[in-house]
Amino acid sequence: MNRRQMLAATGALGLAAVPGVAEASSGKVVLITGATSGIGEATARAFAAAGARVFFCGRRQHLGEQVAASIRSAGGEATFRRADVREEPQVRDLVDACVRRYGRLDIAVNNAGIESPRAVRSHEQSLADMEAVWRTNVAGVFLGMKYEIPRMLAQGGGAIVNTASISAEVGFATIAPYNSSKHAVASLTKVAAMEYAASNIRVNAFAPGAVDTPMLRRAAEAFGMTYEQIAQDYPIKRIVRAEEMAAVVMFLASPAASAVVGTDLDASGGFLTG
Repeated sequence: MNRRQMLAATGALGLAAVPGVAEASSGKVVLITGATSGIGEATARAFAAAGARVFFCGRRQHLGEQVAASIRSAGGEATFRRADVREEPQVRDLVDACVRRYGRLDIAVNNAGIESPRAVRSHEQSLADMEAVWRTNVAGVFLGMKYEIPRMLAQGGGAIVNTASISAEVGFATIAPYNSSKHAVASLTKVAAMEYAASNIRVNAFAPGAVDTPMLRRAAEAFGMTYEQIAQDYPIKRIVRAEEMAAVVMFLASPAASAVVGTDLDASGGFLTG
């Protein structure tokens, strides 16, 4: 399978027509958290198809090994390491292992995240649930950048993309832990962007809406909604694919987005335009 075929298989073929996107990924070292499924997995596959060397983590060993083996069988380069982004030593060791394996760190995608465990109003939320979501969604992004940025400073630059959400831009009833955590991700992104832009490190986030992932399937079940019902809230009237979000990540990490700094890019299929 050649690179063009690999890009087509990941749904990222259109990137080949955008100057500086797919081509710029070739040979780059890309670290991705939470890449055993969903947006993270699609992003790992897309970067590998474009010729990047992908180092990724997740908590599920068997799924991570399957994804890495699948990427390699398609001709890509990928290494999986089990890591929990809630644990600082594991995040530090993850970044160190990536640099030992590939010699540098060009692009980091802090993607690991979980949803609110229960759909209840704010006064019914438990502190335990709030802390659990924030520990993954907020501390995971913070710790990722804490250890990724020094590596990028030492080598003269890099790009960081954090997975936020439409929940970073608007409020949704009954999911206070998730909603507030994604607001925090957008804030952390803006602060880091201000601090490191002059050091040739671009930090951005993107805001997915409803994406066909295991997380959305769980949320749809929890709220008793079908995909068709959810899609009616979006101008494009469909659920987007994880591969489409991978294309957004690759754009933000590429020279084509050289003037994009500190944004939470709307990738919602029109949800945030109203």
